[in-house]
Amino acid sequence: MYDQRVTIREAVRRIENGDYLLPAIQREIVWKRDQITDLFDSILQGYPIGTFLYWGLHEENWDEYTMYGFIKNYITSTKWIETNAQTRNSKVKPDGADDLKLILDGQQRLSSFYIGLKGTYTYKEPYQWYRNRSSWTKSRLYLNLCSDPRTEVEEGGDRNTRYQFEFLSAEKYDDTLVQHDGDWWFRAGAILNYPDSIDIEDYISGKTTGLEIEDEVVFGQNLRDLRRAIHDQKYITYFEEQRQDIDRVLEIFIRTNDGGTQLSKSDLLLSIAQANWQEYDAREELTSFVDHLNTQLPMTNNYGKDFLLKSSLVLADLPVRYRISQFKRENVAQMEAQWPEIRRAIEEAATLVNYFGIGGQTLLSRNAVIPLAYYFKQTGLTAEKLRRDEQTMVQNKRSIKRWFVTALLNGTFSGSADSVLTRIRDVLKTQSRDEFPVEEIEEEMADLGKLTGFNEEMIENVLEYTKGGQRTFLTLTLLYDQVDFGSIQYHQDHIFPDTLLYEDGLVEQGLDRDRAREFESQADRLANLQLLTGRENETKQDTPFNEWLKSRDDSFYDRHLIPTDPETHHTENFDRFLEQRSELIRGKLQSVLGPVTEVR
Repeated sequence: MYDQRVTIREAVRRIENGDYLLPAIQREIVWKRDQITDLFDSILQGYPIGTFLYWGLHEENWDEYTMYGFIKNYITSTKWIETNAQTRNSKVKPDGADDLKLILDGQQRLSSFYIGLKGTYTYKEPYQWYRNRSSWTKSRLYLNLCSDPRTEVEEGGDRNTRYQFEFLSAEKYDDTLVQHDGDWWFRAGAILNYPDSIDIEDYISGKTTGLEIEDEVVFGQNLRDLRRAIHDQKYITYFEEQRQDIDRVLEIFIRTNDGGTQLSKSDLLLSIAQANWQEYDAREELTSFVDHLNTQLPMTNNYGKDFLLKSSLVLADLPVRYRISQFKRENVAQMEAQWPEIRRAIEEAATLVNYFGIGGQTLLSRNAVIPLAYYFKQTGLTAEKLRRDEQTMVQNKRSIKRWFVTALLNGTFSGSADSVLTRIRDVLKTQSRDEFPVEEIEEEMADLGKLTGFNEEMIENVLEYTKGGQRTFLTLTLLYDQVDFGSIQYHQDHIFPDTLLYEDGLVEQGLDRDRAREFESQADRLANLQLLTGRENETKQDTPFNEWLKSRDDSFYDRHLIPTDPETHHTENFDRFLEQRSELIRGKLQSVLGPVTEVR
């Protein structure tokens, strides 16, 4: 290795010419707008931005590796709107490259310079609908020439920001120099047109003469500092690996990125898979499959690359522990050989879970899906086949749902998940019939000290759930017949408003203080919770329950499991309400999951 230095202008030129590319082992760009503006502020302040690591790939080896270009026009997501911007890098061929270098470390910084100086950044405005095109803002990077760099920018907080960079709407602002919020802003990329100091001095002189500028010194200083940082200072200091050994390069990449940086373990493991898979493009396969699972199944889901890689270890019968050492070349090859089966099985499992009414908001443990995927891989069954009306299929699906939901509510996969997955896989390996072996699995879980099954102990635990918890929300969804909890936002709402269940207020209404204290302590319990849409919740607000109930029709009682005894609808009988509704919840859970069993 040896180190070299180039200016940011030169680095951007090389990106534009295709001399700098990304190897397949690199992850996608993940930096947000404030990280990009902070980077530009750092170079203008003269702060070091770290070294870079390049791989000088010889021309005779170009056809051996998959390469990607840098993103010029970036968008945070392309799932919702049609756009020419990219969220993922595109594959490219290095034809015509001069002194090709693949970036092993520094992609995020180089991408930020490229987007900030040559491209655009499109993002969704907060609190706007994803599917509405007007919710997305295409922006370019601008520098506020009226902000004095001798003082810290107020919005910078503890980041000690001195140069005010912002991404301004490309629809509203397009010229080199624009007015925004009363100040003059300079499009950062336009500085590339002023390589010499005399050029920028002529520009400053012309503008300060022709425009009304309050502080000409600050105006000029900002532009001089920007030109100097981009054209003069050699901020890009890089080490270059010249050896053509991919294993060595991969080892360098892992050592460089596995030391407390923001690079996730899934990025590292995906890099290893990408470098070793022969038939499939691991990066494209896994990232596109994640999108498919999250947007193309019956419900919206929230799976990630970590889930796919962990699942692949389990389904390929490899050691379950999720660590880099498990992704040896022979193991990765074994995963690739079984990838079509693994992919099919994971999709069937995720689909079945959606059929259970469980999706992104209610899937408390993605690890719980992995045994179902292994089961589908072993048996060759499909989620659709389990939906059939055949008696054996109906019973099997009911058993699987009961096991799955109770595993989530019992927290079976919280803590020692590797041991849980290994034990369950061992049971499924020896399974010779198509039925999911619930009893055998629960015996193994009991041996690990896990609470299993649907029994009185579990129901008592469930009834102790309180407002706000994920398990609380999952349990509440089980009490309702619809399965649109991923597409419609529901609130966990107090049936009896908690604002009316505070101790002193209840005492003033004539309740015994001990009883009032007990009412207050029970306000957040599951039996006093229901799911309401945002609009329903707004209309209800803090209205006493017996009053609000008058505005509801008779179906409200059945839908929300409300006791029909009118006496229980009054605050002074809150304890009776909780007792009767707890029984209704108990009955509903049994209708969904089947009768309770005795604790082993």
